[in-house]
Amino acid sequence: MNKLVWLTDLHLVEPGRDLPQNVDPLARLRACLDEIGRLHADAARIVLSGDLIQLRNTGAYCILRSELERLPIPFRLLPGNHDDRAALLETFPEITPHDGFLHGAEELDELSILYLDTLAQDGKHHGELCARRLEWIGDRITAAGEKPLLIFLHHPPWEIGVPALDRLRLLDSEPLAELLRQRRAATHLFCGHLHRNVSGLWAGWPFASLKSPHVQFELDMTGSKLARSRESPGYGVILAKGRDIVVNYRDLDLSQAA
Repeated sequence: MNKLVWLTDLHLVEPGRDLPQNVDPLARLRACLDEIGRLHADAARIVLSGDLIQLRNTGAYCILRSELERLPIPFRLLPGNHDDRAALLETFPEITPHDGFLHGAEELDELSILYLDTLAQDGKHHGELCARRLEWIGDRITAAGEKPLLIFLHHPPWEIGVPALDRLRLLDSEPLAELLRQRRAATHLFCGHLHRNVSGLWAGWPFASLKSPHVQFELDMTGSKLARSRESPGYGVILAKGRDIVVNYRDLDLSQAA
């Protein structure tokens, strides 16, 4: 069985900068990582699915590296709409760009994993997959063959019924859906960006989104603006064995974090 720990939307800031939502993202990340170190040090990977820093806080990548290196678990990083590809590569030079994008693929035993770069080229907050990225994804999906496939991406390609979030999703997602409909082996998609736990089916396959270790957004299905929720932050633990894939959601105990 493969265990993966999953975090998303850290929104770390440089020292001395204003705290997003007036909540210290580093204190909450540390509380998560401390627990992960105690309970999940046997994980094969920690996957962080984007918005690693708050916008224009590129110095916070050094903080992230220091925090992750406290744990004996290899990590994989995806860019989100708050991230900066060049600065991320400067701090994490082990990331291998493909045609200028920070996507990647790997095999864990009999499991295939794709890490997608959905960062928009114009710097806007929605996501996109251009023709070059879609060609790479199609090749990797074909290469996965009959192996179970996990796909991590920052921007969800589906709508969840929250207008303020749905307009920031992965736009023009039908080409990705067409690629996924060709799959016959077990496939599961994992996304960030929403600051909410959401699950369902898309393009015939199950998906999950995840809470942030920082703060969450309200389940507001009528409003046009994002509103902060009082829900607890958290992280996820994924278990994959053969064709079986389980997603566990863990809420952070706020009494242990600022």
